[in-house]
Amino acid sequence: MMRPASRLCWLPALLLSITLAAPLSAEVKRIVIIKLDGVPEDVLEHELSRVDPITHKSTLPWMDRVFVQGGTRVDNFYVRAISLSTPSWSLLDTGQHLQIHGNAEFDRYTGHVYDYMNFFPFYLGYARSRRVDMPGVEVLDEQKIPLLIDRFPYPAVYQSFQLYQRGVRWDTLKDALPNRFSRGLRELFDEWTIGFGLSSTVEEQSERELIAKLNDPSIQYLDYFTGDFDHVAHTTADVASQRLALQRVDALIGRVWTAIQASPLAAQTVLAAVSDHGMNTQPGVYSQGYNLLRFFNSRAGGAHHVVTNRHPLDEFKLRGLDPFVSEVVTPSDESLYLKGEANNYPTALLDPDGNERASIYLRNSAYNTLHILLKEINRSGVNTSIRRAAIAAFLHVIDGHRTAWQATLDQLSEELGAVRRAMEQQRALVEAEPKKWTQEQRDAGLDKAARRLAVQLDSWRDEERTYSAYANALSKLLTLEPNDFEHRRLSAEELIPKRAMGEPNSVYDLENYVAGPAANGLVLAPGGSLDLARSFERVNYPPVLASLSVRNNVQAAVGSHPVDFLAMTIPKAAVTFPAGIFSNSEAPTEDPIWLYASEDKQAMILSRGNQLRYLPIRSLRQDAVDGSVHFETCALAPGFPLRIFEDENLAVPPADRPSWLNSWHSEPDWFRAIHQTMYSDGIIALHEQFLPPLLAQHSNDLDAAVLARFNQRRRRLAEPDFLIFANDHWNFNVRNFNPGGNHGSFLRVSTHAILLFAGGADTGVPRHQQVQEPYDSLSFVPTILDLIGMHGDAAKLPGRPIQEVLSRPSPNDTH
Repeated sequence: MMRPASRLCWLPALLLSITLAAPLSAEVKRIVIIKLDGVPEDVLEHELSRVDPITHKSTLPWMDRVFVQGGTRVDNFYVRAISLSTPSWSLLDTGQHLQIHGNAEFDRYTGHVYDYMNFFPFYLGYARSRRVDMPGVEVLDEQKIPLLIDRFPYPAVYQSFQLYQRGVRWDTLKDALPNRFSRGLRELFDEWTIGFGLSSTVEEQSERELIAKLNDPSIQYLDYFTGDFDHVAHTTADVASQRLALQRVDALIGRVWTAIQASPLAAQTVLAAVSDHGMNTQPGVYSQGYNLLRFFNSRAGGAHHVVTNRHPLDEFKLRGLDPFVSEVVTPSDESLYLKGEANNYPTALLDPDGNERASIYLRNSAYNTLHILLKEINRSGVNTSIRRAAIAAFLHVIDGHRTAWQATLDQLSEELGAVRRAMEQQRALVEAEPKKWTQEQRDAGLDKAARRLAVQLDSWRDEERTYSAYANALSKLLTLEPNDFEHRRLSAEELIPKRAMGEPNSVYDLENYVAGPAANGLVLAPGGSLDLARSFERVNYPPVLASLSVRNNVQAAVGSHPVDFLAMTIPKAAVTFPAGIFSNSEAPTEDPIWLYASEDKQAMILSRGNQLRYLPIRSLRQDAVDGSVHFETCALAPGFPLRIFEDENLAVPPADRPSWLNSWHSEPDWFRAIHQTMYSDGIIALHEQFLPPLLAQHSNDLDAAVLARFNQRRRRLAEPDFLIFANDHWNFNVRNFNPGGNHGSFLRVSTHAILLFAGGADTGVPRHQQVQEPYDSLSFVPTILDLIGMHGDAAKLPGRPIQEVLSRPSPNDTH
C-alpha cells in the first residue's frame, strides 16, 4: 500500500480520501458536465429561437427541449477574466481566482515556456513516465488549488480529454485510433498534409465511454469536452457552418440526455452545459490580422529577437507542423547590438494566442544597457575615455538596482536551499514506492499518485538548475569591482543570464526603453562621464503601440488601428495621487491597473477589497530618479479605455455617469451596471486578470513556507510586462490569422458565454426558467458543489452560487 503523502505533496491525500468525501445530498447524486469551447451566448440564442421550416421546431431541438423547456438558462453568464481558454477553464474547473493568465506563459528568469494548450509533449511525457497531468494542472497543484474533479473519489469520476486533464486513458486512444488509421496509405498521407482530424475521433470514443459509464451508479462526476464550435468559428464567420457545428453539439446533448434518462440515477442526475468564452464573429466581416512579431522585430519596435511558443505564419513549412515545439526564436535582421545572438539572447517574449490580445515580456531595460556597455568595454580599439566612462556607467547601473537585486538574490538563495532539501526527502519517497501495481491499486489511482511524486522531483531538479544559473549571474554582477575590468575580459555569458528577461520593466523603463546604442555610439558628457540620454536608442512603447495603423484596410467594418489599449499594473507605493481624489480611508489597497489608449485617454482601475473605482487620467509619467509616478486627472469623455461613459447600455442615467463612474462601488454593483455594455465586465475582469498570485497554504514548517514563497515567485515571474488588446475585429494570431472570429478581449461578444442546467425529477433544478441576474465563471463550481450537497466546500469559494438554480420547485411543478 502506498505511504501517506508528504507535506510537500498534498494531492494524493486529496485523491485517496474516499472515505472522507463529503456526503452527497439525497436529491442530486450525479453531475454530468458538457464543456463547450468557445460557444457564444448570442449565437446560441439566435439558433434556439430559429424555427426549422421542415420540423417546425427549433434548429437546436434537443437543447430547446432539455434546457429551454425543461431546465434553467443563465442568460447573463460571463468570463470572469480574459476570454481565453486556459484562464477561463481554470476558473470553471476550480472556482478559485486566476493563477494562470494566458494560453502560454514565460518565466522571466529562466525562459521556461508554460505551453498549456500543447497536448503532444504531455502525451509523450506520460508515455515515458515523466508526466501525469497537463501543465495547467501541475501549476494548480503547486498552488494547492484542487480541481472540481478532485472533490470526488478517484474511482467515481470520468473525465474526457481537455486542458485541465489528469492522467491519460490509453484505452480511449487505443480504441479511437483504429477508426482513424484503418485506411489506405495514400489517404492517410493526404490527410496528414492538411492535418489529422484526430480530436473528433477521440471525442467520439470519449462520448461512447461516457454513455457507458452512465449505467454505473457509482460514478458521481462525468464531463465531456468538445472544441468543435471554437475551431469552426475561428475558421469562418459563415452562419451556416457555425449552425452545423451547433447542431452537432445539439445532437450530442440529445444522446447524452437520452442515456441519462435510461440510467439508474436518472432522477438524481444534473446535466450542465457551459462554455469558457464567446466569439467575436460577424457574418460578412473577416477578422483582420496584425503582425506584432514583425513590429517587435523592426527597429521601430526595438529590433528584438522574439520568442513565441509556435512558428509564425511565414515559417509554417514542414517544421511548423512539429507538434512538440513550444519555443521558437524569430531573430531580428535589424538588431542593433545582438546580431547572430538570437538563440542565446532573445530580448522579447510574445504570446499572441487568444488572438484579440497579446502578452508582451521585454528584457529588463537595465540588462540591455549593461549588455551594450559591456560590448563597448570589450571592443578592440575603443577610445580610452569612452571605455572608462562605460565602465563607470556599467557600475552605476548596478548600483541603481543593487538593493532590489540583492534582496532577490538573498530570497532566491533561501528558496533554492529549501528546494534542495525537499528533493532529498522526495527522492526517498520515490525510491520507496512499489515498482509494480495491482489492478486494484491502479483502479484507486495509487500508481498515478506515486508518479506525481517522481514528476515533482524532476521539476525541482530543473528548477534548481535553471534558477541557480540565474542567481549565479546576478551574484557576479553584484560583486563586480572597478578593477575587475582591468584584470580580465568580462564576457556577457557570465554576467548577463542567457535567455532571461530579468525583472519586469517599470513605467519609466517602458517609456524610455533602451533598444540599442545610439546611431553615433556612446557619447561623453562635458564632465567626461557617459551621456546616458544621448548614448542609447530608446523606444516609448505606449504611444508607439497605440498609434499603430495600416494604410490598406479594405473593410468598412474594421478600423485602421489594430491596438485598442495597453494594460499593466503599477506598484501602489510608487503612485502619487493628486490631492483631493479621496480621503485616506478611501485609498486603494492594491496595485493600480493602468490602461493606455493615448496620451490624453488613459485610466486607472483602483481597488480596495471588494470595491473598484474607474479613474480617468492623462499624461502618466514615472520619475527617473525616485521612481514616483505622476499623472493628471481629467473629466470623462468618449474614447477612454473600455468606453463605458458613452455606452448606451450602461445601467446608469447619463447625468449621473461622471460621478458614478468615478466613485467606489462593490463588484456586484459594477457587474449589474456594466455587463450589457460593449466591454461587459471589463473592469472586474481586468481586476481579476492582474490579481497577484496567492501564497499557497502550507504547514508551520519553515521549508514548507519557503517553498510556497518560491512557487508564488514563479507565478509572479510568469506575468508579462503588459498586455495589448486589439480593436474590434482585429487579431494578433501570428501563427494563423483566423479569418472567422476570435476572442481574448473584454468585448461582450467575446466574454458572453453560456450556462445551462437541467435535472431529473429529484434534483430541484427549475424548469423553463431564464435567469437575468448576471453571474461570472467563479459562480459555476460553488453552484455545482451546492447542487450535489458539498455545501461546506462551496462556502469556502469566492464566487456566488447561482441561487436561482438551487431553488426548489413549487409542489405543482413536477418533471
